[in-house]
Amino acid sequence: MGKKDFLENDVKDLFSSDDLILEAKNIEGEVYRQYANRVTKKIQHKDLNYFLKFHGPVGWKEIIKNIVLFKLPIVGAKQEFLALSRMQSLGIKGPKIKSYYSRGINPSNRSSFLITEELKDTISLEDFLLAGKHKDLSFLKKNKLINAIAEITRELHKSGINHRDLYLCHFHIDTHTDFDSIELFLIDLHRAQIRNEVPERWLVKDIGGLYHSAIQFGLTERDCYRFLMIYFDCSLRELFSNYQKFLQKTRKRAYSMYMKPFLTEIDICSKAPLPDKSLYAKDYRKDHRWIALKNKVSKDLLKLIKDEDALLSQGEVIKNEEGHLIVKIGLSGTSYFVKKYRIKNLSHMARRLFKKTRARNSWEVLHWFRSAGIRTMQPILIYEELGLFGALNSVLVTEEIEGKRLDHKIQDKEEPIKTASFIYNFFKRIEWIGFNHGDAKSSNFFISTDRLVVFDLDSSKRHYLKFLLANRIDKDKKRILRSLEDFPRSTEALKLRFKRK
Repeated sequence: MGKKDFLENDVKDLFSSDDLILEAKNIEGEVYRQYANRVTKKIQHKDLNYFLKFHGPVGWKEIIKNIVLFKLPIVGAKQEFLALSRMQSLGIKGPKIKSYYSRGINPSNRSSFLITEELKDTISLEDFLLAGKHKDLSFLKKNKLINAIAEITRELHKSGINHRDLYLCHFHIDTHTDFDSIELFLIDLHRAQIRNEVPERWLVKDIGGLYHSAIQFGLTERDCYRFLMIYFDCSLRELFSNYQKFLQKTRKRAYSMYMKPFLTEIDICSKAPLPDKSLYAKDYRKDHRWIALKNKVSKDLLKLIKDEDALLSQGEVIKNEEGHLIVKIGLSGTSYFVKKYRIKNLSHMARRLFKKTRARNSWEVLHWFRSAGIRTMQPILIYEELGLFGALNSVLVTEEIEGKRLDHKIQDKEEPIKTASFIYNFFKRIEWIGFNHGDAKSSNFFISTDRLVVFDLDSSKRHYLKFLLANRIDKDKKRILRSLEDFPRSTEALKLRFKRK
């Protein structure tokens, strides 16, 4: 054995020959994960449970493919062994190493395995949160949990380790913890990288991944700030003055990761069937396609949106222009807005030929905005008519929200500070996810239950270049200021908030 290869007495009895690789490969156990060259098994020995991770040869083809894609190829269990060893030296708790063995100098033909002790009486933080146990936590206990995660992440990065899969599911918590002294364990470091200093982009990826895995559990801005204050060991003022760009990068990363699988699920162009657990239903035919929320779609609704005459006769016409029609309808006790986008003429069709339909753009943006905590009308259904040149006319159905248009609300009672705060926070959030509105006038905002609701997102777009995003957001800000010119107090208050940024 090499210097770093070892077998602890607890697991020596598992091996009876000198060919440890062959024996490790053939050990029977419950398979947890399996890939082309890698398998993770749960094994039992002397009434104790262990996890065995076996890495077989990857081949030069896989190594070259990863290098071309600027990824670090995983060629064995060494990285996880080194990462766990360094973690233990730092006092960060994780699975105890019981055995590590590697054979082969050639990275394409290397075989190795790692055996670790099972973490007893623990549950992943993801399962803990999915079970709703965090809802019973007091404010102080919740903060203690955030602090504990932040401290582990900080020490990990300070020591030169970036996890690469830093999600809540890879943090385990003692099932018997009383939250007075929280014990957390970090697992699954097979992709970890070890350096003298972790580059910023890898810090962003790790913390962005952690942020992404927490979005679905009602992560608040305050929670995010608390985490980063502990992580950077700084005050709130120092965080905003010194780490604002880092905060923006992690947010952008988090929301991109969160939306990627979701956008695949709600993609109207995909012919692939939806998973059984999906909240959506879809239909794809030669002349049309649609996707909708399962619990909201009905035959009556589909019939109405296909028949414009029936739609006009049964609904309240809000707007009827050459390019689009907006109708308010009521079905089964629920009010909907149906927005039908029309192709006006051949010239218009030519301009839209290689673009998304406006309904599809709104459909995607609505979901993006809602993921970032921006209140919008609930998207219910998208329908596209298909012709020789692809999608032509399209329909978007949203659920009605009771409220007042922003300009009407200000007219009734001008509250300049509140109005400025509403709009400023909206722009701050869309900047996080890299979007502009495209038509940010006061008539495209509602006030409902003392919250801002944004709609009419046909022209909204995500921008990947910073200067382009800044330019488009700047235009949106000028647009909203022009639309509020009749309300000088609100306009001046909003100008001050924009300048303070």
